[in-house]
Amino acid sequence: MDKQWKDNIKSESFWLRSLFMVLFFIVYRIVDILVLLVAISQWFYVLLSGDGNQGLSNFAKGLSLYVSQIINYLSYNTEEKPFPFSDWPKEAPATTKRKTTRKTTAKTKKVTDQSDA
Repeated sequence: MDKQWKDNIKSESFWLRSLFMVLFFIVYRIVDILVLLVAISQWFYVLLSGDGNQGLSNFAKGLSLYVSQIINYLSYNTEEKPFPFSDWPKEAPATTKRKTTRKTTAKTKKVTDQSDA
């Protein structure tokens, strides 16, 4: 165990990854502030126009994927370094949204019937 620990301490790859982790943690904090600014901007946009800004939504979606890349790297879930060492994350293919239907149970039907009377 002591020999492995000493080897790890002397390992150049360990220290290089540690440096990248510190740098990406700083980037994560900057992106965190950027997400807050995008959220506030989107809120004001909806307040003034009544509808969300699609450009801001797309940008926020890209930021969320980038944050996911950073977290995966920082938590050792991947060895692939996030942007700018790899491509900017692309959105996963859109899945079709299902319409949610509310199933009526006998109890809710009884309450509905009573309110109609």
